Amino acid sequence: SSGINAEYGPASEMNVIEIVEYNKIPSMISYDRWWLFTWFVMVPVTIASGINAWIVENEHLSHGPPPYIPYDHLEQRAKDYPWRDGKRSLFHHEYYNPVPGQGYSWQKKEDDDE
Repeated sequence: SSGINAEYGPASEMNVIEIVEYNKIPSMISYDRWWLFTWFVMVPVTIASGINAWIVENEHLSHGPPPYIPYDHLEQRAKDYPWRDGKRSLFHHEYYNPVPGQGYSWQKKEDDDE
């Protein structure tokens, strides 16, 4: 790294145009490497991760939620929510989220039907 370049000569003898052109060489190499890395590494990894997440989630959803067990530490609320009946969260899902103190809504309906 003595400041000598085979194509342009010593750095002290280079004019501004040669310096600018010389400095573009590493940036072009860097650009090409990142472009290749993006399209041939990151895009396939992103697609593979998405497919893996889809497979795992479908496997997870293939069976129902776990049985409802009314644990006291999971049902502690300082006050009710300001919407609906106050026991269901804003993003409550009738099938996957139990209502504190009551259990799953769909299990209650099945028990009433029997």
